[in-house]
Amino acid sequence: MIVEYNRPDTLDQALELLQRTSPKTIPLGGGTYLTRHTENQVAVVDLQSLQLNSISYEQNKIAIGSMTRLQDIVMNTDLPEGLREAARRETNINIRRSATVGGVLVTSEGSSPLLGSFLALDARVIWDGEGKRKYLGEWLADDREKSPGKIILGVEFQIPEKTGYADICRSPEDKPQVFVATAAWGTGEIRVVIGGRGKSPILGSDGSKNMVTDVFNRYSYTAAMEREGYSSFEQKAVKTLIDRLVPQTGIFGGKGIL
Repeated sequence: MIVEYNRPDTLDQALELLQRTSPKTIPLGGGTYLTRHTENQVAVVDLQSLQLNSISYEQNKIAIGSMTRLQDIVMNTDLPEGLREAARRETNINIRRSATVGGVLVTSEGSSPLLGSFLALDARVIWDGEGKRKYLGEWLADDREKSPGKIILGVEFQIPEKTGYADICRSPEDKPQVFVATAAWGTGEIRVVIGGRGKSPILGSDGSKNMVTDVFNRYSYTAAMEREGYSSFEQKAVKTLIDRLVPQTGIFGGKGIL
């Protein structure tokens, strides 16, 4: 239950409010998760006035503010196609119009296409008032820095040469059962991420074409899926999606999808 609402005009004001322990004070983004899942009494700090909703481009890097709505990502044709498709598959259009990037980073689990796509892009999370940076994979492993007094400012990543996203679901509008997100750079590096179950998406491969081709021969990768509860059908589905996406990524001679 929300017992107090605050809408600060500056980041310093927001951080000062979030340092409080009584009442427990937490950031409010789009509110799509908080309004449905908060049973305890909390105070909220609305971040809408902090100008964290921009998408910026600097040389070979893209930065996306934490208050950027998912639908804004879907509609921005300058962003990588795989990322846009992952944002579209995250949820329905009504929720995408209010849900934010920051909300996805904090609340989403292994079934989140957008979280998986950011992981494939090797994105860095920008957080705290000082703009600290940490690679998303490390941030997820560290339980997402959920200590009080922190604000996610956004994410940033190097612009890839190609990206991809594909999933399997019961119907076109259902949440994906499993998905695969890929990103490749001109250096030959390619990252493959799978999702559908567990606490976080799984980074399946981070390297050359051979690493991707042989990834399902590795015990550690199969074990990771089994550990997260992927069924044998889902494991086979993931392999099918990778076989479909990796040639399309373009670094290896496919047409590419970006």
